[in-house]
Amino acid sequence: MNNLYRELAPITEAAWEQIEDEARRTYERWIAGRRVVDVTGPDGSELAAVGTGHLRPIAPAASGVITRQRDAKHVIELRVPFRVTREAVDDVERGSEDSDWQPVKDAVQQIALAEDRAIFHGLPSADIEGIVPTSSNEPVDTPNEIDEFTEVVAHAVSELRLAGVGGPYSLLLSADLYTEVSETTVHGYPIVDHLARMLDGEIIWAPGLRSGGLLVTTRGGDFELHLGQDLSIGYL
Repeated sequence: MNNLYRELAPITEAAWEQIEDEARRTYERWIAGRRVVDVTGPDGSELAAVGTGHLRPIAPAASGVITRQRDAKHVIELRVPFRVTREAVDDVERGSEDSDWQPVKDAVQQIALAEDRAIFHGLPSADIEGIVPTSSNEPVDTPNEIDEFTEVVAHAVSELRLAGVGGPYSLLLSADLYTEVSETTVHGYPIVDHLARMLDGEIIWAPGLRSGGLLVTTRGGDFELHLGQDLSIGYL
């Protein structure tokens, strides 16, 4: 038995399998941050912190003694409780392939959005800074006319290159902006196709972005996500 305590749950093996499949599909649909950062792990539940490689000065241990502490980022745990019905579980044993796992999907969606928001916008309470707040590049305003969006992205790509940040580049778009871009054409040609030719990475639906878009390099070595225990389903 491990810390998920699944053996104690009144859920059959076949039902667990369906729950896992539904959770995996939902997570892959909603997650965006992991597609543009370097993912390390999972390294196990024992992982408590990740060193940054930096030192920070602290009060001296004794007079004349320079004292510094290794800086580290503590691992956080995201958890969303949910309930499934006995009927949904029993239906699987009767051969059902469409049991109601909506509570599972809702919980996974919450987890995915929380993870992405921490990656993109940070989580001050956990000392997670986020990609957007720590960017040294000036933001580029989203145009009022969406057909001018390709020019904005081209400018953003140029700014990254001038800053010495090489590609490939991926473009993350908030849910509303992604829909608008996907539905817009210029001279009969879809904007999303213009963007695809301009970028050498992905155009990603990212509902965890609060608004607008985020152009990032995926060359590696810029952003890291360290996992202790990856997304798992257990029994409370």
